[in-house]
Amino acid sequence: MELENRGAEPAPQHPTPSGKLSAALGGAVVPHNWALLILVAMIPLQNIYLGRLPMLGAGLNFINVMAIAAFIAWKGNRERSIPSFTGLHYPVYMFMGIYVVSAAVGIYRLSPAGLPEGYLGALKDVLLPMLIFFIVLNSVRDRRGILAVIVATLLPLAYMFRVFYAQFSSVYSWHYSDDMRFVSGTFMRLGSNELAAFYAAYTFLVILLALYVRQLPYRIPLGVLALLNLYSLMYSQSRGAWLAFLAALFVVLYKTGKFRVLLLAAVLSLSAPLVLGLFPVSVQERFQSIFAEEDERDDSARSRFIIWENAMEQYRSSPLLGVGYRVFNSLNEFKGKDTHNYYLKLLVEQGPVGLLLFVVILWRSYKSANQLWQRATEPVFKALGLGMVAAVVVMVVANMFGDRFSHYPLVTYFWVYLALVLRALAILDREQRGGAGASARPPSEEIWRMFRAR
Repeated sequence: MELENRGAEPAPQHPTPSGKLSAALGGAVVPHNWALLILVAMIPLQNIYLGRLPMLGAGLNFINVMAIAAFIAWKGNRERSIPSFTGLHYPVYMFMGIYVVSAAVGIYRLSPAGLPEGYLGALKDVLLPMLIFFIVLNSVRDRRGILAVIVATLLPLAYMFRVFYAQFSSVYSWHYSDDMRFVSGTFMRLGSNELAAFYAAYTFLVILLALYVRQLPYRIPLGVLALLNLYSLMYSQSRGAWLAFLAALFVVLYKTGKFRVLLLAAVLSLSAPLVLGLFPVSVQERFQSIFAEEDERDDSARSRFIIWENAMEQYRSSPLLGVGYRVFNSLNEFKGKDTHNYYLKLLVEQGPVGLLLFVVILWRSYKSANQLWQRATEPVFKALGLGMVAAVVVMVVANMFGDRFSHYPLVTYFWVYLALVLRALAILDREQRGGAGASARPPSEEIWRMFRAR
């Protein structure tokens, strides 16, 4: 069976980054990296692998072990170990490197008073999602592999909702209370803001899959998962995540040509009281606090302005390399708290180079995802491209309100989906260079036929 290869563009005259990647690929089918699939499915479930499974010492837990196993499976397979290259490789390498340099600066500055507990372990956890990016990029070589990883990211969602709902039910009230803001679901060592950012960033892919995949046996469960995610996002009481989700929604509507819906959304946004009336009272009260006057802001909002001022003072004391990884927490007058703004955190801790690399990664991620969205004709590729565009927009906005990029349960799916986007572009490039005959799929990819457009 063959897939339709409609809308293919002429073969590029010069190799693109994804073209360089696809040049290393042959037509052979690569078996699944099962350790990677288990790792991807488990990584948002902190309550299980930190709360129920035994630790292995030296900072190792189940996730670390599975990451090592996935790495070995990557390097131990001849097809997977073929070198790959994309336009994101060097920025990611450099971003990992600047974290290591920042940690060295931090060790130098903190060593007289002693390093914070788990300092090097925290650094390892920051670098882990970027390592997973390379593992996914090389372990997934065909459509069948892309689909398997996407399914792995969908598997934990129902359980995540179950845990969230159980916790939320115990603190629910008609009017907003701060107790509702501390429901962290499966993010055992994080908080509601991080959980809300997770839902804001990745729910669009679930929604788009439900819209693009036309078969009811798949569309119905996808739609249910999307509704469960939206429910959790709504009751997360995270103002930053709500704003990030709305920004991504506007971008998605614009790119899909839903201009009437976009205009309606813009008009409704100007009549917030009318729109908010459709939501629960507690959500209305929390959302309205975004626009409170200075003397009416809650303690969380007021403290951020003070922290940002402190952060800029510390940056001016070390404008080249920054003060060092996790050093600001000890210098801040609100001891133990970071900048509540990831851009500012990078600037203070890693200097302008760290901030610039982060912006480059976001920009190139957006370009790659948008390219896949524009070029793809297959439903899963279309949903993956536009879903990743939305995830980038969410990350751009959400990181203005806190660190949403260094916590591995939250950010790993960003790197996973980015690797899948690059692999999908590589597949399309390879097929374009191969001509019309390249649309034939190996027998092992027949499952993709179920998701073809009709």
